[in-house]
Amino acid sequence: MPTNKNAFLRIKILDGLLSESVVRHYTMSQMVELCNKKLKNSGNEVVGRRCIEKDLEFIQEEFGIIKRTRSGKNTIIHYANRSDSIFNQGISTSERKLLQAVIRTIGQMDGLENFSFLGQLEEPTEMPKQPSIVFEKNEFLSRRDLLPKLINFIENKKTIEMEYHPIHSKKKNKIELYPQLLRQYNARWFLFGLAMDKKKILTFSLEQLDDVKESSKNFEPCNIDWNEYFDDMIGVSKKDNEKPQEIIFWASKKECAYLDGKPIHASQKMLRKKNADEIRQKYHIPEDDGNFFSINCIINFELKREMASKFGERLVLEPESLRNEIFDDVKKMMDRYGKIKTLH
Repeated sequence: MPTNKNAFLRIKILDGLLSESVVRHYTMSQMVELCNKKLKNSGNEVVGRRCIEKDLEFIQEEFGIIKRTRSGKNTIIHYANRSDSIFNQGISTSERKLLQAVIRTIGQMDGLENFSFLGQLEEPTEMPKQPSIVFEKNEFLSRRDLLPKLINFIENKKTIEMEYHPIHSKKKNKIELYPQLLRQYNARWFLFGLAMDKKKILTFSLEQLDDVKESSKNFEPCNIDWNEYFDDMIGVSKKDNEKPQEIIFWASKKECAYLDGKPIHASQKMLRKKNADEIRQKYHIPEDDGNFFSINCIINFELKREMASKFGERLVLEPESLRNEIFDDVKKMMDRYGKIKTLH
């Protein structure tokens, strides 16, 4: 870029004049005159024609967008695309395609298709676009349409008035909430908010929400670090002051292959041989071809469901209370299966 006096200001002035060529046409002499007029008005020294020519050469060399057109006896200088500007450069074709792919990807995320502006950012095309990535979706989840509204409340720090019902009941309750976070888990969306009256974090699934509107009350943030809030748990259920516990479990050889690629929790560790031998002596394990693991997290509904979901390929050993709870759930399932009879 030209390094002589007022260089950046001159480039900016010339860029504006070149962009104005949609409605006005400037010759070199007019550009020199108008540029110097703007420099003088801003308290800067004027420059000669040669300086302006060098500035135009710089713009052409760097951006390649200047065109000269004969108009009678004069030569008009303008941008090839007359509405162009070096201070408002468009993105390249490859960048545009990547951006459109990102927009399509975001639009696939469960519930986010309700943002109307996403469709406006896409370029119209006759051929349907094949996705390059697919997200898990639950199109039958009720109240997915609330996502844009809730995101706006959170982003703009708005207190909300909510009407909701417990998950196993249709009885409606009302609450005022400082909304903090939306999280997706197991193909469902959950709203986390600070209760105005109880001053504690409450969690609601979207299908529990009957009505949500902005409150006139001032918003109150909470001091929770949401990047760490879920570190000691699986899922979304967390009671006040609940502490993580060490959970020891056995996994079959077949299950170990899955756990290697998808651990149950970030704290998951395979027990060392000495510790594993102690556990093996303590408990009678049906098979000897598996391994013992430990995780350190809060015991909640999601953890119990996760541990019981592999049909005996995982066995919780400790704590005993958790093992008994899972055993009772499995026994109840077996009893119900046992009562099924085929009707002829």
